[in-house]
Amino acid sequence: YNRRALTLLLAKESCRKTIFLIAAVPGTRTLAGGFQKIRQVNALLRTLIEEPLFYLGQGLFAAVRRINQRGACLDFSHRLVSRLKREGLRRVHVGFSSLPHEDTPQEILHRCQRLLAEAERRGPYSLCDEAFLVRKEQHPFALPAAPVVRRLQKKWRGLDKFGLLLVSFTHKQNMQDGKEEAQALPDLDLILAKSQSSSTTCTSSTSYISYTLNANEQLILLPDRSFEQTSLQAKELAQKISKETETPPSIGFCHWPTVGIPKIECIRSCRKAILHAGFYEKGAVVAFDALSYNVSGDLYFDEGDYKQAIKEYKAGLQIKPDDVNLLNSLGVALAEINRHREAESCFSQVLQTEPQNYMALINKGMSCRLLGHPEEAIACFEQGLRCKEHAKQASIELYLQLGKLYCLQEKFKQAVELLNDWKQLKGEPSEFIFFRLFGEALMGAGENNEAIKALQRSLQIYPQNADSQSMLGLLYVLEGQGAEVGLSLCDRAITADGGDAHHLYRRAAALRHLGRRHKALEDVRESLKVQRNNEQTLLLRAILYEELGSLRRAQQGFQRIVRMKKSTENRKKEALAGLARIAARTHISSQS
Repeated sequence: YNRRALTLLLAKESCRKTIFLIAAVPGTRTLAGGFQKIRQVNALLRTLIEEPLFYLGQGLFAAVRRINQRGACLDFSHRLVSRLKREGLRRVHVGFSSLPHEDTPQEILHRCQRLLAEAERRGPYSLCDEAFLVRKEQHPFALPAAPVVRRLQKKWRGLDKFGLLLVSFTHKQNMQDGKEEAQALPDLDLILAKSQSSSTTCTSSTSYISYTLNANEQLILLPDRSFEQTSLQAKELAQKISKETETPPSIGFCHWPTVGIPKIECIRSCRKAILHAGFYEKGAVVAFDALSYNVSGDLYFDEGDYKQAIKEYKAGLQIKPDDVNLLNSLGVALAEINRHREAESCFSQVLQTEPQNYMALINKGMSCRLLGHPEEAIACFEQGLRCKEHAKQASIELYLQLGKLYCLQEKFKQAVELLNDWKQLKGEPSEFIFFRLFGEALMGAGENNEAIKALQRSLQIYPQNADSQSMLGLLYVLEGQGAEVGLSLCDRAITADGGDAHHLYRRAAALRHLGRRHKALEDVRESLKVQRNNEQTLLLRAILYEELGSLRRAQQGFQRIVRMKKSTENRKKEALAGLARIAARTHISSQS
């Protein structure tokens, strides 16, 4: 039904819209768990996408959005992948395509499916757009036509060294719209001939060989040149051309031999240098270097091709092994494909050189958290908050990650202060996760009424969020704001996400508060089946046994918590207090 409805929509939609196919693969291995996760993803996507959402089965969703600029589509796709990744999905892939009038709905869907297949090849959290299929020859690093390549290969065969120049009159005028303004290529052969007759770098009668690629680009081979000679002739050529035309060209050049580059890759290296030149003013002459690899890697990263981006960054590090920007970029790309140990190593190398590097601190904190090193992650995040760059580059993701770690370690007051700092710095965010986390922190800090307000705001944004439902349900019961309403919220959370032990614990805590201890004990047992060593649930079980008169079981439960290495100090104090109560009761009963 959804696929047929989508086909009908595609048949009448404007070409100014874009179709997105979103593949979400849950981490759970059970059929029921996978179904629950897909339901959660469906509910979350509806908060992120205003337009109609279609479910095509097997974790595949589709939406036709009212955006058509490639930059906007890439930005949305990156945010979507990042948001779904945060939900614990094992893989997330996005493919998107425009809606040309000449294509049938079936052709559009088939193209998107091919894009999804390419996105899957690129890594566990990746994307791909139609440029991969229909504009390969227009890619910034595409090789020229085969005849040009063959002629070049004949000319550089046997050379021990040479320089290669790419003269480009294409200059980006509007980076946001992606539009380019081009100027017709002047007679470079005439200019080169003049340059040859006057240049001190010419060493033979065949000082250059030129190849016209298109109306705006020309390749120039300089046989038997050193790097210095190539650089000097490129600058002289730029000056000569500037005298002949109003708009100076960008010139990117490469010298061979270069570390790790075969001759054929010199053409792409020139194109990468041209892209690098785009960061400077018109008429820039740029040599291909390690920074050019960083720029080309960033292009692949933005396109969602993380594996190719990693290759570019690693190639740049062969030229400049200690480059901070390349190491940071490589670490981020590795983290995108779940290679967090390698990513953490990259960030650590940066911090050895620059201990206060803001991006390295934040990124290392992210990797440490995912590797299960919470203390090290907190230290990195807290150090990042003290950096000078923090005020300019502050991201809500940092506050959310650090706030989550504080809550996991039950440092609730610190979490409340941190999230309040964000509100004062940037204002109230629109993300539900902020309010869900804020509600959890406030509840842990004992500010139940404020926690209720935060969780209500979370559910306004994302009504199906199970965590917000179960926490709000427990708070309603504790604060006497409606026991049945509170329990129904807990029930809804368990129905939506029964695989989460926390929802069962919260309903058990609510039932205990209402005096329904036997039912509470049933929920505690179910919760421990899911997460057997959860100290919070174990403590509640011991308390329930004590209240139900099973003192031996209660004593064993409290003793287990005291022995647990991961048990917090507060939890151990509660367990010791429980043991003291049992000892007192046992002593009184023995005297009687």
